[in-house]
Amino acid sequence: MKKFLIKCIVFALILGVIFIPFSVMIDPFNVFHASSPRNNGVEPNKNYLKMHNVITHPDKYDSLLFGSSRVGFIDVGKMDDGKYYDMMYSEGTPGEHLQNLRDLISRGIVPKNVTMGLDDISYFVDPAFHYNQLYRLPFPWDGTLSDKAGFYLRYFDLITLSQSIEVMKEHEKKDYDPDYQMRLLDTGTENLEIPTAFDYEGAKAWWSDYYYPREQSLEDIRQIVELCEENGINLRVFTNPVNALTYAKDIDNGYLVFLEELAGVTPYWNFSGFNSVTLDYSNYYETSHFCPKVGDMMIDVIYKGRTDPELLSQGFGLYVTEDNVGELITLLKDQAINYDLPVNTYSATINRVPEETQD
Repeated sequence: MKKFLIKCIVFALILGVIFIPFSVMIDPFNVFHASSPRNNGVEPNKNYLKMHNVITHPDKYDSLLFGSSRVGFIDVGKMDDGKYYDMMYSEGTPGEHLQNLRDLISRGIVPKNVTMGLDDISYFVDPAFHYNQLYRLPFPWDGTLSDKAGFYLRYFDLITLSQSIEVMKEHEKKDYDPDYQMRLLDTGTENLEIPTAFDYEGAKAWWSDYYYPREQSLEDIRQIVELCEENGINLRVFTNPVNALTYAKDIDNGYLVFLEELAGVTPYWNFSGFNSVTLDYSNYYETSHFCPKVGDMMIDVIYKGRTDPELLSQGFGLYVTEDNVGELITLLKDQAINYDLPVNTYSATINRVPEETQD
Protein backbone atom coordinates (compact mmCIF):
# COMPACT_ATOMS: atom_id res chain seq x y z
CA MET A 1 0.00 0.00 0.00
CA LYS A 2 2.84 2.35 0.89
CA LYS A 3 4.55 1.72 -2.44
CA PHE A 4 1.28 2.38 -4.25
CA LEU A 5 0.83 5.72 -2.46
CA ILE A 6 4.40 6.70 -3.31
CA LYS A 7 3.76 5.89 -6.97
CA CYS A 8 0.59 7.98 -6.91
CA ILE A 9 2.45 10.91 -5.38
CA VAL A 10 5.26 10.63 -7.92
CA PHE A 11 2.73 10.46 -10.77
CA ALA A 12 0.90 13.51 -9.39
CA LEU A 13 4.18 15.42 -9.16
CA ILE A 14 5.09 14.51 -12.72
CA LEU A 15 1.65 15.59 -13.85
CA GLY A 16 1.76 18.86 -11.93
CA VAL A 17 5.38 19.82 -12.48
CA ILE A 18 5.92 18.68 -16.06
CA PHE A 19 2.79 17.79 -18.04
CA ILE A 20 0.45 20.62 -16.97
CA PRO A 21 2.99 23.46 -17.53
CA PHE A 22 3.97 21.82 -20.83
CA SER A 23 0.31 21.72 -21.94
CA VAL A 24 -0.24 25.35 -20.96
CA MET A 25 2.93 26.42 -22.74
CA ILE A 26 2.17 24.57 -25.99
CA ASP A 27 -1.56 25.46 -25.84
CA PRO A 28 -2.40 24.71 -29.49
CA PHE A 29 -5.96 26.10 -29.23
CA ASN A 30 -4.86 29.29 -27.42
CA VAL A 31 -7.27 28.89 -24.50
CA PHE A 32 -4.44 29.64 -22.05
CA HIS A 33 -3.15 32.52 -24.20
CA ALA A 34 -6.44 34.27 -24.90
CA SER A 35 -4.95 37.71 -24.26
CA SER A 36 -2.04 37.09 -26.63
CA PRO A 37 -3.01 34.34 -29.09
CA ARG A 38 -0.26 32.86 -31.26
CA ASN A 39 -0.55 31.98 -34.92
CA ASN A 40 0.67 28.40 -34.61
CA GLY A 41 -1.12 26.71 -37.50
CA VAL A 42 -3.80 25.11 -35.33
CA GLU A 43 -7.27 26.61 -35.52
CA PRO A 44 -7.81 28.36 -32.16
CA ASN A 45 -11.00 28.12 -30.16
CA LYS A 46 -12.33 31.44 -31.46
CA ASN A 47 -15.63 31.10 -29.62
CA TYR A 48 -13.71 31.22 -26.34
CA LEU A 49 -11.08 33.71 -27.51
CA LYS A 50 -13.57 36.26 -28.77
CA MET A 51 -15.90 36.04 -25.79
CA HIS A 52 -12.87 36.43 -23.51
CA ASN A 53 -11.76 39.47 -25.51
CA VAL A 54 -15.13 41.25 -25.30
CA ILE A 55 -15.64 40.41 -21.63
CA THR A 56 -12.19 41.68 -20.67
CA HIS A 57 -12.68 44.85 -22.76
CA PRO A 58 -16.34 45.70 -22.10
CA ASP A 59 -16.08 49.29 -23.36
CA LYS A 60 -14.06 48.65 -26.52
CA TYR A 61 -17.01 47.74 -28.78
CA ASP A 62 -20.64 48.80 -28.94
CA SER A 63 -21.70 46.52 -31.81
CA LEU A 64 -21.18 42.87 -32.70
CA LEU A 65 -21.28 40.78 -35.87
CA PHE A 66 -22.27 37.14 -35.36
CA GLY A 67 -22.08 34.26 -37.81
CA SER A 68 -20.07 31.33 -39.06
CA SER A 69 -16.52 31.77 -40.36
CA ARG A 70 -17.98 33.08 -43.62
CA VAL A 71 -18.70 36.48 -42.07
CA GLY A 72 -15.02 36.61 -41.14
CA PHE A 73 -14.33 38.22 -44.51
CA ILE A 74 -16.69 41.15 -43.93
CA ASP A 75 -14.79 44.35 -43.11
CA VAL A 76 -16.43 45.47 -39.86
CA GLY A 77 -14.60 48.80 -40.12
CA LYS A 78 -17.00 49.71 -42.94
CA MET A 79 -20.10 49.07 -40.80
CA ASP A 80 -20.32 52.69 -39.81
CA ASP A 81 -23.07 52.95 -37.18
CA GLY A 82 -20.92 51.61 -34.35
CA LYS A 83 -17.60 50.12 -33.29
CA TYR A 84 -18.03 46.54 -34.47
CA TYR A 85 -16.22 43.37 -33.46
CA ASP A 86 -16.53 40.23 -35.59
CA MET A 87 -17.61 37.41 -33.28
CA MET A 88 -17.43 34.80 -36.05
CA TYR A 89 -16.02 31.39 -35.37
CA SER A 90 -15.92 28.13 -37.25
CA GLU A 91 -19.44 26.74 -37.79
CA GLY A 92 -20.94 29.33 -35.46
CA THR A 93 -24.66 28.55 -34.97
CA PRO A 94 -27.66 30.59 -33.75
CA GLY A 95 -27.81 28.52 -30.58
CA GLU A 96 -24.24 29.48 -29.74
CA HIS A 97 -24.81 33.13 -30.68
CA LEU A 98 -27.83 33.17 -28.37
CA GLN A 99 -25.80 31.83 -25.46
CA ASN A 100 -22.94 34.24 -26.16
CA LEU A 101 -25.33 37.18 -26.19
CA ARG A 102 -27.01 36.06 -22.97
CA ASP A 103 -23.65 35.69 -21.25
CA LEU A 104 -22.56 39.17 -22.33
CA ILE A 105 -25.82 40.81 -21.26
CA SER A 106 -25.64 39.05 -17.88
CA ARG A 107 -22.33 40.89 -17.37
CA GLY A 108 -23.82 44.23 -18.30
CA ILE A 109 -22.32 44.21 -21.79
CA VAL A 110 -25.29 45.20 -23.94
CA PRO A 111 -24.34 46.02 -27.55
CA LYS A 112 -26.06 48.84 -29.40
CA ASN A 113 -26.18 46.80 -32.61
CA VAL A 114 -26.14 43.09 -33.35
CA THR A 115 -25.81 41.99 -36.96
CA MET A 116 -26.14 38.28 -37.68
CA GLY A 117 -25.26 36.34 -40.82
CA LEU A 118 -27.16 33.09 -41.42
CA ASP A 119 -26.71 30.30 -43.95
CA ASP A 120 -26.92 26.54 -44.38
CA ILE A 121 -24.66 25.99 -41.35
CA SER A 122 -27.17 27.90 -39.23
CA TYR A 123 -29.88 25.44 -40.25
CA PHE A 124 -27.99 22.18 -40.66
CA VAL A 125 -25.51 22.10 -37.74
CA ASP A 126 -26.40 21.04 -34.21
CA PRO A 127 -24.32 23.11 -31.76
CA ALA A 128 -24.16 20.11 -29.43
CA PHE A 129 -21.82 18.53 -31.98
CA HIS A 130 -19.21 21.13 -31.06
CA TYR A 131 -18.92 19.82 -27.50
CA ASN A 132 -16.66 17.11 -28.90
CA GLN A 133 -14.38 19.51 -30.78
CA LEU A 134 -11.70 21.38 -28.86
CA TYR A 135 -11.48 24.19 -31.41
CA ARG A 136 -15.23 24.82 -31.12
CA LEU A 137 -15.94 23.88 -27.50
CA PRO A 138 -18.02 26.62 -25.81
CA PHE A 139 -16.84 27.91 -22.46
CA PRO A 140 -19.38 27.72 -19.59
CA TRP A 141 -19.28 31.41 -18.71
CA ASP A 142 -22.22 31.12 -16.33
CA GLY A 143 -21.36 27.62 -15.17
CA THR A 144 -20.03 26.42 -11.84
CA LEU A 145 -16.36 26.29 -10.91
CA SER A 146 -16.35 22.58 -11.69
CA ASP A 147 -17.86 23.27 -15.15
CA LYS A 148 -15.10 25.75 -15.88
CA ALA A 149 -12.40 23.46 -14.54
CA GLY A 150 -13.82 20.69 -16.70
CA PHE A 151 -13.46 22.92 -19.76
CA TYR A 152 -9.75 23.54 -19.20
CA LEU A 153 -9.06 19.91 -18.30
CA ARG A 154 -10.28 18.91 -21.77
CA TYR A 155 -7.17 20.60 -23.16
CA PHE A 156 -4.74 18.44 -21.16
CA ASP A 157 -4.75 15.69 -23.76
CA LEU A 158 -1.41 14.11 -24.60
CA ILE A 159 -2.57 12.66 -27.93
CA THR A 160 -4.02 15.97 -29.09
CA LEU A 161 -0.91 17.80 -27.95
CA SER A 162 1.42 15.49 -29.85
CA GLN A 163 -0.67 15.79 -33.02
CA SER A 164 -0.78 19.57 -32.66
CA ILE A 165 2.98 19.81 -32.26
CA GLU A 166 3.41 18.18 -35.67
CA VAL A 167 1.05 20.73 -37.22
CA MET A 168 2.85 23.57 -35.47
CA LYS A 169 6.23 22.37 -36.78
CA GLU A 170 4.90 22.36 -40.34
CA HIS A 171 3.42 25.81 -39.85
CA GLU A 172 6.82 27.24 -38.88
CA LYS A 173 7.95 26.61 -42.46
CA LYS A 174 5.18 28.82 -43.88
CA ASP A 175 4.93 32.58 -44.21
CA TYR A 176 4.56 34.45 -40.95
CA ASP A 177 1.46 36.58 -40.45
CA PRO A 178 2.58 39.54 -38.30
CA ASP A 179 -0.93 41.02 -37.97
CA TYR A 180 -2.59 37.80 -36.79
CA GLN A 181 -2.88 38.71 -33.10
CA MET A 182 -3.88 42.31 -33.78
CA ARG A 183 -6.71 41.28 -36.15
CA LEU A 184 -8.02 38.64 -33.80
CA LEU A 185 -8.14 41.00 -30.83
CA ASP A 186 -9.00 44.25 -32.64
CA THR A 187 -11.52 43.50 -35.40
CA GLY A 188 -12.00 39.73 -35.14
CA THR A 189 -11.94 39.38 -38.94
CA GLU A 190 -9.86 37.07 -41.06
CA ASN A 191 -7.00 38.42 -43.18
CA LEU A 192 -8.84 40.61 -45.69
CA GLU A 193 -5.75 40.90 -47.88
CA ILE A 194 -5.63 37.24 -48.90
CA PRO A 195 -6.14 36.96 -52.69
CA THR A 196 -8.66 34.48 -54.02
CA ALA A 197 -7.30 31.45 -55.86
CA PHE A 198 -10.35 29.29 -56.53
CA ASP A 199 -9.56 25.70 -57.48
CA TYR A 200 -12.01 25.13 -60.32
CA GLU A 201 -10.80 21.62 -61.10
CA GLY A 202 -11.28 20.25 -57.59
CA ALA A 203 -14.38 22.24 -56.66
CA LYS A 204 -17.27 20.45 -54.96
CA ALA A 205 -20.05 21.36 -52.57
CA TRP A 206 -19.04 22.19 -49.00
CA TRP A 207 -20.90 19.52 -47.07
CA SER A 208 -20.46 17.35 -43.97
CA ASP A 209 -22.18 14.10 -43.05
CA TYR A 210 -23.62 15.62 -39.87
CA TYR A 211 -25.55 18.36 -41.70
CA TYR A 212 -29.25 17.90 -41.10
CA PRO A 213 -32.26 20.30 -41.12
CA ARG A 214 -33.01 21.54 -37.59
CA GLU A 215 -36.21 23.36 -36.70
CA GLN A 216 -34.63 24.25 -33.35
CA SER A 217 -32.37 26.71 -35.16
CA LEU A 218 -35.42 28.85 -36.00
CA GLU A 219 -36.43 28.82 -32.34
CA ASP A 220 -32.90 29.90 -31.36
CA ILE A 221 -33.16 32.80 -33.82
CA ARG A 222 -36.58 33.70 -32.41
CA GLN A 223 -35.07 33.90 -28.94
CA ILE A 224 -32.27 36.13 -30.23
CA VAL A 225 -34.91 38.45 -31.71
CA GLU A 226 -36.78 38.56 -28.38
CA LEU A 227 -33.57 39.08 -26.38
CA CYS A 228 -32.61 42.02 -28.58
CA GLU A 229 -36.07 43.54 -28.29
CA GLU A 230 -36.00 43.20 -24.49
CA ASN A 231 -32.62 44.95 -24.26
CA GLY A 232 -33.12 47.66 -26.88
CA ILE A 233 -30.56 46.14 -29.26
CA ASN A 234 -30.84 47.02 -32.94
CA LEU A 235 -30.82 43.63 -34.69
CA ARG A 236 -30.03 43.12 -38.37
CA VAL A 237 -30.20 39.70 -40.02
CA PHE A 238 -28.94 38.63 -43.44
CA THR A 239 -28.26 35.40 -45.31
CA ASN A 240 -24.79 34.72 -46.62
CA PRO A 241 -24.27 34.40 -50.40
CA VAL A 242 -23.41 30.71 -50.38
CA ASN A 243 -21.30 29.58 -53.34
CA ALA A 244 -23.49 28.11 -56.10
CA LEU A 245 -22.06 24.59 -55.83
CA THR A 246 -22.77 24.41 -52.11
CA TYR A 247 -26.10 26.21 -52.47
CA ALA A 248 -27.25 23.56 -54.97
CA LYS A 249 -26.58 20.90 -52.33
CA ASP A 250 -28.36 23.04 -49.74
CA ILE A 251 -31.61 23.47 -51.60
CA ASP A 252 -31.59 19.76 -52.40
CA ASN A 253 -31.73 19.26 -48.63
CA GLY A 254 -34.36 21.77 -47.56
CA TYR A 255 -32.54 25.10 -47.34
CA LEU A 256 -35.44 26.91 -49.04
CA VAL A 257 -37.68 25.74 -46.21
CA PHE A 258 -35.38 27.54 -43.81
CA LEU A 259 -35.40 30.74 -45.87
CA GLU A 260 -39.18 30.68 -46.06
CA GLU A 261 -39.75 30.02 -42.37
CA LEU A 262 -37.07 32.53 -41.35
CA ALA A 263 -39.26 35.38 -42.62
CA GLY A 264 -41.86 34.40 -40.02
CA VAL A 265 -39.24 34.88 -37.30
CA THR A 266 -37.50 38.05 -38.47
CA PRO A 267 -37.10 40.20 -41.57
CA TYR A 268 -33.76 39.72 -43.30
CA TRP A 269 -31.65 40.74 -46.27
CA ASN A 270 -31.30 37.85 -48.67
CA PHE A 271 -28.07 37.22 -50.57
CA SER A 272 -28.81 33.54 -51.28
CA GLY A 273 -29.57 32.08 -54.66
CA PHE A 274 -28.10 31.50 -58.10
CA ASN A 275 -27.05 35.02 -58.98
CA SER A 276 -24.22 36.88 -60.66
CA VAL A 277 -22.27 36.87 -57.38
CA THR A 278 -22.66 33.26 -56.28
CA LEU A 279 -22.12 31.93 -59.81
CA ASP A 280 -18.87 33.87 -60.20
CA TYR A 281 -16.36 31.62 -58.46
CA SER A 282 -13.70 34.32 -58.50
CA ASN A 283 -15.70 35.81 -55.62
CA TYR A 284 -14.78 32.82 -53.42
CA TYR A 285 -11.75 31.28 -51.78
CA GLU A 286 -13.40 27.85 -52.10
CA THR A 287 -17.02 26.71 -52.07
CA SER A 288 -17.58 27.98 -48.52
CA HIS A 289 -16.04 31.43 -48.00
CA PHE A 290 -16.75 34.54 -50.06
CA CYS A 291 -14.11 37.25 -50.43
CA PRO A 292 -14.09 40.77 -48.88
CA LYS A 293 -15.30 42.32 -52.16
CA VAL A 294 -18.59 40.47 -51.71
CA GLY A 295 -18.72 41.57 -48.08
CA ASP A 296 -18.42 45.18 -49.24
CA MET A 297 -21.37 44.68 -51.58
CA MET A 298 -23.44 43.35 -48.67
CA ILE A 299 -22.48 46.30 -46.48
CA ASP A 300 -23.55 48.67 -49.25
CA VAL A 301 -26.99 47.05 -49.28
CA ILE A 302 -27.53 46.68 -45.53
CA TYR A 303 -25.91 49.85 -44.22
CA LYS A 304 -26.05 52.28 -47.12
CA GLY A 305 -29.18 51.19 -49.00
CA ARG A 306 -27.28 50.80 -52.26
CA THR A 307 -28.71 48.02 -54.39
CA ASP A 308 -27.78 46.93 -57.88
CA PRO A 309 -31.04 46.62 -59.89
CA GLU A 310 -29.81 43.59 -61.83
CA LEU A 311 -28.65 41.76 -58.70
CA LEU A 312 -31.82 42.74 -56.88
CA SER A 313 -33.88 41.14 -59.65
CA GLN A 314 -31.94 37.94 -58.89
CA GLY A 315 -32.79 38.14 -55.18
CA PHE A 316 -29.36 39.45 -54.09
CA GLY A 317 -29.97 42.21 -51.54
CA LEU A 318 -33.73 41.74 -51.33
CA TYR A 319 -35.19 42.75 -47.96
CA VAL A 320 -37.46 39.86 -47.05
CA THR A 321 -40.53 40.02 -44.81
CA GLU A 322 -43.56 37.81 -44.23
CA ASP A 323 -45.34 39.82 -46.94
CA ASN A 324 -42.89 39.16 -49.77
CA VAL A 325 -41.17 35.91 -48.78
CA GLY A 326 -43.42 34.02 -51.20
CA GLU A 327 -42.00 36.06 -54.06
CA LEU A 328 -38.44 35.24 -52.98
CA ILE A 329 -39.09 31.51 -52.66
CA THR A 330 -40.79 31.43 -56.06
CA LEU A 331 -37.79 33.21 -57.56
CA LEU A 332 -35.31 30.83 -55.92
CA LYS A 333 -37.30 27.77 -57.00
CA ASP A 334 -37.48 29.07 -60.56
CA GLN A 335 -33.71 29.52 -60.49
CA ALA A 336 -33.27 25.92 -59.31
CA ILE A 337 -35.58 24.58 -62.00
CA ASN A 338 -33.68 26.62 -64.59
CA TYR A 339 -30.53 24.74 -63.54
CA ASP A 340 -32.43 21.44 -63.61
CA LEU A 341 -32.00 20.95 -59.86
CA PRO A 342 -34.37 19.20 -57.44
CA VAL A 343 -36.13 21.34 -54.85
CA ASN A 344 -36.59 20.21 -51.22
CA THR A 345 -35.97 16.53 -51.90
CA TYR A 346 -33.67 16.08 -48.89
CA SER A 347 -31.64 13.44 -50.74
CA ALA A 348 -28.62 13.69 -48.44
CA THR A 349 -30.49 13.87 -45.15
CA ILE A 350 -34.07 12.75 -44.51
CA ASN A 351 -34.25 10.30 -47.41
CA ARG A 352 -30.64 9.25 -47.25
CA VAL A 353 -30.09 5.47 -47.25
CA PRO A 354 -27.73 4.48 -44.41
CA GLU A 355 -24.44 3.13 -45.76
CA GLU A 356 -24.82 -0.17 -43.94
CA THR A 357 -28.07 -0.90 -45.86
CA GLN A 358 -26.62 -0.13 -49.29
CA ASP A 359 -25.64 -2.97 -51.63
